[in-house]
Amino acid sequence: MMKLAAWRFDAQHGEEGANPSQPQSLERSHIELEQHLEEWIASDVTLIGEGYTLVGRQVSIDDGRLDLLAIDSQDRWVVIEVKPGTLGSGALGQALYYAASLARLDADEVYGKLESRLGEFGDAESLSERVKQQLAGEAEDREIAVLLVGAGIHAGLERMNKFLARFGVPISVVSFEVFELEGGPRLLIREVIDEPTQPSAPKRINTVEAIRDLASQAGVREQFDRFVKMSEQAGLPVQPQRASVRIAPPANRTRFLMYAGPRAGANGGELGIWVGPWHFAEWFQHIKEEEAVKALGKYEDGGYLAGKKLDDRLDQIEGFLTEHFPQPN
Repeated sequence: MMKLAAWRFDAQHGEEGANPSQPQSLERSHIELEQHLEEWIASDVTLIGEGYTLVGRQVSIDDGRLDLLAIDSQDRWVVIEVKPGTLGSGALGQALYYAASLARLDADEVYGKLESRLGEFGDAESLSERVKQQLAGEAEDREIAVLLVGAGIHAGLERMNKFLARFGVPISVVSFEVFELEGGPRLLIREVIDEPTQPSAPKRINTVEAIRDLASQAGVREQFDRFVKMSEQAGLPVQPQRASVRIAPPANRTRFLMYAGPRAGANGGELGIWVGPWHFAEWFQHIKEEEAVKALGKYEDGGYLAGKKLDDRLDQIEGFLTEHFPQPN
């Protein structure tokens, strides 16, 4: 088991080249760290690192409750298991169980488990949009990473971490300890074991053409091409995702204005379309939010459409784009 230690020393001011004072060991605090970790992380996810967006807490899944669920900067779901005391094989096994359970759920089931509590982590509407974007961009396999959080790391956990990395299982570990300054504040110290990097088979590079092939297979190639063409004619970048295309504002191609992704439906091909009308107002000063909502509907109106409903939706979007983004001569 790995143990952290901490010392303090006072800086010496005055003469150039003066030595600092002798380091003094800090005592570990007796605060019950494990009772507070989940609450702290839920309040400030940067405690465990950068690039995480929390979307779930105590999520009921199979016969248990997943502590925390996030989406990271690599567009992966992250199962976060918070354990009292030292992190070992039990914590890892529990996290892998929840990851496997999450992997088998369909998109509607995942969203249904998260929707009611999204407001606990920020603006519910924006987080709802983020979750729907994530689900819309998924291909056949859902990408899931595991993050273990606790107060101490068992010596064997890092070996298990490296071993599982051979099989493409991304696992990170974060451990905290608390030290107490005499008569002063407590210090929260974090130790991180990043997921090991292992050579892996090259991944398929997503392109608009690859998504177009998916649309052809689903039987909505014509409608997909129309969506892409109207976006390009409006001067909006088309970004390929895993199983969809994202329409972004030119000023920031990592943000979202619209999404479209094809799939084979029960009665033929369907095209899922999601539009964020307030994002158009955010990125383009000449567009008012109420106008965009009136013209495009609310984000929750998005979904998979086919036949006349799909054509009508495309007519609606094309009319909005033509009005607000004049075509070049």
